[in-house]
Amino acid sequence: MRATADRPSALELDQLADLLAANPLDREHLDATLGSIEQGLQVHAAELDRSGGLLDESDHAARPSLAREDERLREENATLVHDIQLCRESVLSTAAGEEVRRCASAILAALRGHRDAEASLVLESVDTEVGAGD
Repeated sequence: MRATADRPSALELDQLADLLAANPLDREHLDATLGSIEQGLQVHAAELDRSGGLLDESDHAARPSLAREDERLREENATLVHDIQLCRESVLSTAAGEEVRRCASAILAALRGHRDAEASLVLESVDTEVGAGD
């Protein structure tokens, strides 16, 4: 298991949720928050590329299923960046407020799911290490 920064942070996700709940929709702040999250995901992806993923090489060799999940999450990260870019375009356009909310809400749900999946992978890897000697 490798240590990487928590991207996006829980604070960023809470800010995004608060912006989506606000009425009227603050498009400028929403764009800035999505931009910050997008940048954080790009940094996270670069860190994972440099380190070879969330798991150590020994984890990759010993547990192919974990290695596949690690790779899937890295690909999902790239998809999230792309989806955020599209959503930001919607935020900056003349799209209706509800359309923007739907787009950003889908991003928020996907980000939460992605964070949960990364955490689960890391925990499963640690559980495997700890239980390996039993």
